[in-house]
Amino acid sequence: IQNLLDEYAERAAPQYSQHAAKFQELDRWTGDDPVMLIVDAAFSSSGLNYKDSVKPAAERFQRQFVEEGVISGLDDLRKLRDDPDYSEEFGAGRPELVWKIAETLLEHGEDGADDLTILQSWADNADPLDTDDPIRDLHGIGLATFQYLRMIAGADTVKPDIQVERFIEEIDKTYSDLSLDTHDKEALFESCQRLAENSDYSLIEIDQIAWWVGTDTESIEGTH
Repeated sequence: IQNLLDEYAERAAPQYSQHAAKFQELDRWTGDDPVMLIVDAAFSSSGLNYKDSVKPAAERFQRQFVEEGVISGLDDLRKLRDDPDYSEEFGAGRPELVWKIAETLLEHGEDGADDLTILQSWADNADPLDTDDPIRDLHGIGLATFQYLRMIAGADTVKPDIQVERFIEEIDKTYSDLSLDTHDKEALFESCQRLAENSDYSLIEIDQIAWWVGTDTESIEGTH
């Protein structure tokens, strides 16, 4: 497994390691603002194209609410529940998940902790295979969105999306003796976990290797 991943990593270098670090150091376009991390993940759950639809909507939210000082934290986010104008304007981006995620994190977070600590503590400790997780239990949060929120909050994990699925399928076709499984997102995550456990690569590095091997540079730059 180590030698196999070394070959793919060489093809994806240096971008895979650079961007894995960007995720873990909160050095993406959202920065370390827990508000925008949640908005990014919630809007991404719509399934719309990230570069053309999700990111522009999230940036518009940032300009209208964050930069104007209307919203500065999770408590402000959950108040959007009662703002019909917000729900109508951002209706294509699963707007209800923004305040639902914020509300759930505050309900289960440590009293007195700052918003980023609450988000990152959840992200670092959440189990992607635990369907009873309060965030996973929210309507509209599938495993991919759940994992994406963890990943952009700095957790070492992988998002089981189409690029990762294709990557694991390609490995499985060539090395069927590894018995990797992609029949659902949970199995896909466990396959990635197996690769990480038997190599020097972290989950976030495997995620980024999959992306940089399987996507053209221009397309992927718009997602980071």
